[in-house]
Amino acid sequence: MNKYDERYDIRLARPSEIDDIMKFINEHWKSGHIMAVDRKLFEYEFLENDIVNVIIAMDKNTRTIEGISGFLRCSHTDQKDKLDVWGSFWKVNDSRKNMTFLGVELIKRLICMLQCRTHLGIGINPDTTLPIRKMVFHEKTAKMEHYYCLNPQIKDFKIAVINNLVYKQISNDILKTKYIQFYSIDEIQLYFDIEKLDSIPYKDFWYINKRFFQHPYYSYQVYGLYNKENQIAALLITRVVEHMGRKVLRIVDYIGEQSLFSGLGYLFQDLMAKYQYEYTDFYTFGFHKDYILNAGFLLKAKEDTNIIPNYFEPFLQKNIDIWIRYTDENTLFCKADGDQDRPNTVRIE
Repeated sequence: MNKYDERYDIRLARPSEIDDIMKFINEHWKSGHIMAVDRKLFEYEFLENDIVNVIIAMDKNTRTIEGISGFLRCSHTDQKDKLDVWGSFWKVNDSRKNMTFLGVELIKRLICMLQCRTHLGIGINPDTTLPIRKMVFHEKTAKMEHYYCLNPQIKDFKIAVINNLVYKQISNDILKTKYIQFYSIDEIQLYFDIEKLDSIPYKDFWYINKRFFQHPYYSYQVYGLYNKENQIAALLITRVVEHMGRKVLRIVDYIGEQSLFSGLGYLFQDLMAKYQYEYTDFYTFGFHKDYILNAGFLLKAKEDTNIIPNYFEPFLQKNIDIWIRYTDENTLFCKADGDQDRPNTVRIE
């Protein structure tokens, strides 16, 4: 208990408060934000049985929500030394005279309540959130690396803007990585020993199933990658994005032995040729750079004048930097982490 408890009831939100949280997001975070208007998506991301994964600060006198901090679980493990979460929306009502540093208190309470190993951030604002996290929580911050591989059969790019047409040859010294496509979590559990992994964040079967097989709007492709012992040692997850009659292939997650990525160059070439994807891209941080380059990818460097878009809902033909925050040097970030790979506009079914 401290001074904040005298004025606020700080706790996990209840299902009956979802409407109020969505209204708060609309009024104080961003009007028309997807989490303010799409209850189906909100519940998919934050509702677990009778628990809403949002810490709220409710004024005890007015009974109004004055601050929120959402989070997304990387797993359902009971092991505290493996429990990692991603932060999501984080906002205090600035139109009222709330207590100073209420937002910071919400994060402290979140970490204390969950007893999590890490509280990671992806897609953070480099001008506002980033300085606070560095100063108050002493977190490391960085910009994710963006890799891409162009389809040599495409001459008139529509999604990408290619000012410098460059292709990287796949090394003949790299052995092809064998793979199999999985269509359910049950198949993955038969072949992939996820408990052997020692990674941050720790992702379990519950997460993989919910994130990639149960998503309410998106369809993902999940591949198992074989190592030299003919065992599934990694998972590769992709998503196809369409715009203007064209498609691109996006690598959104990778779980397991990173070295196997080196031998995937021919897989991506075959997929781009078969389905006429303009390119394949991969946002990541903490991934061994050489493994990605060996697969025929280029690093989107600062001096690279090509445009490889990130936003598709709505589409924005612009290069986008994704900033992250973390504490452990061995942390791996991928595009589908946190709330990055989700719809940003209302979808009509």
